[in-house]
This record gives sequence, C-alpha cells and structure tokens, in this order.
Amino acid sequence: MDLILLGTGSPPPDPSTSGHADGIVVDDRLYLLDAGRNVCRQIAAAGFPVQGVDHLFFTHFHSDHFTGFADFYITRWLFGALTPLKVWGPAPVEEHVKRMLHYYEYDIEIRAEEGKPREGLGIEVATLDPGDSIEVDGIKIMVEKGTHHGNVDDILSYRFEAEGRVIVIASDGGPTEKLVPFAKGADILVMHPCVPDMIVELIGQTPEMAEIIAGHHAKTDEIGRTATDAEVGMVVLSHLTPPRAPGELVVEEISRYYKGNIAAGEDLQRF
Repeated sequence: MDLILLGTGSPPPDPSTSGHADGIVVDDRLYLLDAGRNVCRQIAAAGFPVQGVDHLFFTHFHSDHFTGFADFYITRWLFGALTPLKVWGPAPVEEHVKRMLHYYEYDIEIRAEEGKPREGLGIEVATLDPGDSIEVDGIKIMVEKGTHHGNVDDILSYRFEAEGRVIVIASDGGPTEKLVPFAKGADILVMHPCVPDMIVELIGQTPEMAEIIAGHHAKTDEIGRTATDAEVGMVVLSHLTPPRAPGELVVEEISRYYKGNIAAGEDLQRF
C-alpha cells in the first residue's frame, strides 16, 4: 500500500500545486481521498486511468477539498467507467452529491441522447460517522474525528490498513484527543501544517482573518507532539498554509518535537 500526494495546494491558486487530493494505492488500484482542483489531471499524471477509480472518500466539505468532484465524476463516465462510483464521507456527503448531479444534469442528458451509454453514471453514497470501520476490497478503513477545524463539525480522519502498512490521513485542523490513539503505530501520518506568522505576508489576509485561518489548522508543535506520542514511522506534510511558506522551515520546527522522518510533500510524491 502506497500514498500518493495528488495535490498539496491550498485555496489560493498557485501554478506549482494542484488542489488538495490524496491517493491510496493497493494492488495497482487508486482510491481517492478528497478531490480538489485539477484532480483528474493529477490522477492521469500519477499514471492511473480516471475511469478506473471507483471509490472517493471525503474528509470534509470546504470547497478546496471538492472543487474537482464534478469534473472527476463526469470525466470518469465520459471515458469509460461502467460501474457506479462509490462516494464516502461525513454527513453532508449526500447533499453534495445531489447538488453535483443537478449541476451536470443538462450535459448528461445531451450526451445520453447522442448515444452515450448511461452505464457508469450511478453513484452509491455512504455516510460515515466517527468510530466507524469498513472494509473495501480487502482494505481495512477506520474513521475518527481526529481534528478540529474551526466551525466545520463534520470532518473525518482516515486510517487505511493493507499489505502490512498503515497510513493515517488526519485532514485539516489541529489534533483532537482522538488522533494519537487513532494514529498509533502508523507507518505514515499525513497532516496539514500552518505557519500563522506568514499568512498576512504571503496571501494578503487581514490580521483578523489570519487569526481565523490559523485557528483552523495544526501548528507545527501540535504535529510534532502528535507524531511522537503516536509513535508513527514518518510524517508527511501537505496542504501547507500559507502555501508558499518554506517547507524546510516547517520541517525544522516540527523536528523540535518529533525525531522521526519528516517530508514536506510535493504534488505527485509517492511514499
């Protein structure tokens, strides 16, 4: 089992990064986590057919985590998917799927009238709650509310277990008391760091808004202490806020609290 950082970007458009998305690879099949901007391009760049991705797991529904969802859905169908897409996520997932389908209803009907088979248009939606455990294609998947992310109450962390490895994706936000036991012993812990002092300078936010943004993300000391207490094999950083903060600075700060391997992730890196 491998992790691919399909997109490590944050909301500000940046030509060097795509919107947030991760991939879990098992038996040469890609399982998608979140679907930020450019996700179809990134799946293709990673060497996988978009139409071959059958499962999409959402951590939460800030726009930067699902702006590529509609594009992924329609592209998957147009280029050969013949089975339903299975979409998993916290409680708002059903409403988001419903609205996305309405968005593409016009285009779908035009193409279907021209003869495009409707196979592959189906979506099977499943709501996940903290504490749930499921199995997909032999992969054990557990979910927990491992982070607090401002006023976003419906947010999930994911723990994937397969092929003798454990990968935990914490998602946005600082750790809750659940994250350490949830990530215990993981080979990889993915977290999204924030450097509060650089938000005003690098993305032009007001000090007031910078304080709100910082409160939605994990500080470097929180990441380091979580990784140490959970005894994880390595920490992979993604979705850095602000996006142009120096990765080496973030790694240096986290290393004060965690002595293991730390990687400042870049788009399409595989671990």
